[in-house]
Amino acid sequence: MTNKYYEQIDETVFEETLENGLKVVVIPKKGFYKTFVTYTTKFGSLDHTFKPHGETEYATVPDGVAHFLEHKLFEKEEGDVFTSFAENDAQVNAFTTFDRTSYLFSATDHVHDNIIRLLKMIESPYFTEQTVEKEKGIIAEEIKMYQEQPNYKLMFQTLGALYHKHPVQIDIAGSVESIYKITADDLYLSYETFYHPANMVLIVVGNVDPEETIELVREHEATRELSEMPPIERQPFNEPESVHQEYVETKMEIVHEKSMVAFKFKPNSISDEIRVKNDIEMMLALDLMFGEQTDFYQKLLEQDVIDDTFGYQFANEATYSYLILAVSTDKHEQFKSAIFEELQSYIENGFDVSELNRLRKQTLGEIVSSLNSPEYIANQYTKFYFEGVELFRLIDILESITVDSVHHTLKSLINFDNVVESRLVKDNG
Repeated sequence: MTNKYYEQIDETVFEETLENGLKVVVIPKKGFYKTFVTYTTKFGSLDHTFKPHGETEYATVPDGVAHFLEHKLFEKEEGDVFTSFAENDAQVNAFTTFDRTSYLFSATDHVHDNIIRLLKMIESPYFTEQTVEKEKGIIAEEIKMYQEQPNYKLMFQTLGALYHKHPVQIDIAGSVESIYKITADDLYLSYETFYHPANMVLIVVGNVDPEETIELVREHEATRELSEMPPIERQPFNEPESVHQEYVETKMEIVHEKSMVAFKFKPNSISDEIRVKNDIEMMLALDLMFGEQTDFYQKLLEQDVIDDTFGYQFANEATYSYLILAVSTDKHEQFKSAIFEELQSYIENGFDVSELNRLRKQTLGEIVSSLNSPEYIANQYTKFYFEGVELFRLIDILESITVDSVHHTLKSLINFDNVVESRLVKDNG
């Protein structure tokens, strides 16, 4: 077991990689009432074509398998596990993203018992064709519910226009058609490939003893008989640099029309820390250009070009990267033109040093304040762990950012020739 002390924030991280490859991270928070635990595998909705262990050919499973598997691991032959967690003062949940699946609980008592309960739940899959068929109807209704939501529909319409082939354009839950193709064999194949301890991390944050907690997990994992995990080989994404469609529009029965302007970027082969640094730089740039305190925001608000739904999202992952700006508006052209003009102005003129310093100080304060939440630490530590950066390194990375580096990142990314306009308009028919 190793430990690392971060003096600036008075946090200590205890870590151990067990013999079977499982990474265990414990961050003690003395005096805290609640403990938060995440158990996560690097397996998300993008991972649908891969080489099973011992095979030379790629296998493709239907879209939505990662999310489907997340649902099914809660169900055992003797029933679901929600009750047993609740009876032991814990609330359990899970979620699937493009690149990971995370199982989690918060507890006020019986923390060690609940950790073992969580480990056993994930380590003992139980799938039959009958239980799989039953789940399909449940997930199909979930998918249909999301597809009726305008914001959700617009987002995936936009991603579909940005990307020709990359599966980031596909709903994490899959489609109604794809989930009805899922079999118990698909679930077992995915489980055996991606749910090996060496592809997972367990993070415990709260009022616990680090040595006792790691010893507990060490002893439990030693009882499992597992062969060494070979490297997981995912099929590379062969995605063109161009956008798939420059303009896309859908008519829908809605109260307010919606608009997205999206930029597609080519992913760069850079170090994990540089990628995270670029991510922070771009988010600072976006806040400086389009935040609620800006003249841009106030002016467009007064002109009814935007409203308080205006927002932006920057994604900067190893295999895909994009920027999306979205709002409820029927002044679509004015919105797009204003975005372009503001971006061009900052590309040419750069940013104000004092404004950047103010925003950086504010962001630093928000990060430090968030460290009072075990839930925030556990979830964010997991996210950045799989991105190759320790959560508590964010403060050093943030402090290394300069006005020139923010300007350089903006200039190097924005390409006005690789843009999508995506709209939801009223169906007057």
